[in-house]
Amino acid sequence: MSLLILAFLLCLLRFAWLRADFPDHSPWMLDQAKYTDEGWWASGAVRHFLIGHWEVAGDYNPAVVVPVWPALLTVIFHFTGVSIVAARAVSVAFSGATVALVYQLIRRYGGTENAAALAAVLVAASPFAFAFSRLATLDTLVVFEWTLLLWLASYYSRQRFWMLPTLSILMAAMVLTKTTSLVLLPSVLWLLAKKSLRAVLAASTLGGVLFGIYYFLVLRAGYAEDYHYFFDINALADVDLKRTGSLLLQLLQHGMWIDRILYPAGLAVLILSLVWLRPLWRNPLYAACWIAFAGNAVYILRRQDDYAPRYFLAMLAPLILAVVLTWNELRVRNRSVAALLSATVTLALVLDTVQVARFLAHRQYQFWGAAKSIQAKVNADPKAHRLLLGSSGDQLSLMIGIPAINDGYSSQDLDQKVSLYRPGWYVGWNDLDQDILESLSAFRLEQVASYAVFDREDRNRLNLYRMVPIQGPIKEEHK
Repeated sequence: MSLLILAFLLCLLRFAWLRADFPDHSPWMLDQAKYTDEGWWASGAVRHFLIGHWEVAGDYNPAVVVPVWPALLTVIFHFTGVSIVAARAVSVAFSGATVALVYQLIRRYGGTENAAALAAVLVAASPFAFAFSRLATLDTLVVFEWTLLLWLASYYSRQRFWMLPTLSILMAAMVLTKTTSLVLLPSVLWLLAKKSLRAVLAASTLGGVLFGIYYFLVLRAGYAEDYHYFFDINALADVDLKRTGSLLLQLLQHGMWIDRILYPAGLAVLILSLVWLRPLWRNPLYAACWIAFAGNAVYILRRQDDYAPRYFLAMLAPLILAVVLTWNELRVRNRSVAALLSATVTLALVLDTVQVARFLAHRQYQFWGAAKSIQAKVNADPKAHRLLLGSSGDQLSLMIGIPAINDGYSSQDLDQKVSLYRPGWYVGWNDLDQDILESLSAFRLEQVASYAVFDREDRNRLNLYRMVPIQGPIKEEHK
């Protein structure tokens, strides 16, 4: 009971001070999601309330491909207004629900109450999950959907035939939440296959049909260009077989982002289960966890050098589930090894909880403060078009409610887009590069403010520029 209480308290702490920045000097400091991704994925919902429609022609419109999160935020913003706190609170709520599902999964697949409570508290105490669940990005929702699918699949039977369409809808929804979540589906199908192979075929077919219907509707609605552009910019690089060994080594090293104690323990557990505790593989959940872990690892490896810590977040829950299932088995088979694993897990729990407390105690508001200052400066200058341009423009739009367009991702040339929309403000990181200056040659950039934000040397200063048109008035219809 004490572990469950601790897990509950840790989940509640994730709701505290949601305006705070992503922790500085964390192991995941290089992840760019803290600058951009919250705004990108929420842009459809934000634009719906700010300008009356979710899509801006020629701009980056990811909601066409991944509509689940912006659709959900549209409902939330109906009650709260555009708010980064509301968006982050939704993400945190899903992270808490994941903790509850992890508990239920262990109980469903032979774990004791203590084992289930241990798994729940390990997920709740994870600094990795803590930091990223407090960002309104897609990964936390995907992890929730994955655990929910596993839990529902565990209840399937011929008498519960109605669960097949439910599973199919959720599988399609997970892919429409984040396309790369496709690598997690084999683990769900594996769990379902232990119930019925026909169910796997039926659920996969229906899920594919639902996805096909959505794609057809996107094309019919005239969003084909946005849809295909999304995949063009996210296309994977060609495989360089000569570098496979070094890339695999990088993958193993970067796995430490998951947890510096639980990750090595998980790899040890995997080896142990292959050479000694092979009966563990008869547990469908244990096998499903490693299938999900391997699927995500292959996807990350396939990205070559394009690593980001958030890509590893989907590996956290499978890893913890596998470790706890092993601990549960060892308590019966070998108490000495179980005691060693208990000590390892306890150490991880203590250090992780201390790290979470540290994040909360040393919270910062540099990005939030910069955003509020930018809002004040834009509002104080009505002569400049109230439209931000920049890679972090959508992020600021979510934070302060000022419309924005992207300078990095665009289905049309940037100089054409700025000529059409005539933004009044440019927001850039550190120094302006030559390509940006050439694309914005129709404007004179007057620096208005500069803010020290975050801890990464090549992106630690946010600059605000007033864009003064060299010629041509602002077109009223684009205001």
